[in-house]
Amino acid sequence: MDDDVTRVYTEGGTVTHYLDTLQSPNAQDSEAMCGRTPWPGMWHGTGSQEEEEKAADLRHCSQCRAVLGHRRNGWLTL
Repeated sequence: MDDDVTRVYTEGGTVTHYLDTLQSPNAQDSEAMCGRTPWPGMWHGTGSQEEEEKAADLRHCSQCRAVLGHRRNGWLTL
């Protein structure tokens, strides 16, 4: 289901956010679909196997899921 997004979280975060495939998880100014940035830190979830597993286990940001749902149903969210 989430093949076209990257799941990331902030340091100490409790939810996974979605980054569009055009956003880099290594850039501090990359916005998640909900508009959240990792500032003042960096995104986590794509570095090590442990990070990827944590990203898979965290619940998903409801706003990111809503934007993704709108996009998949033909709505363009800017």
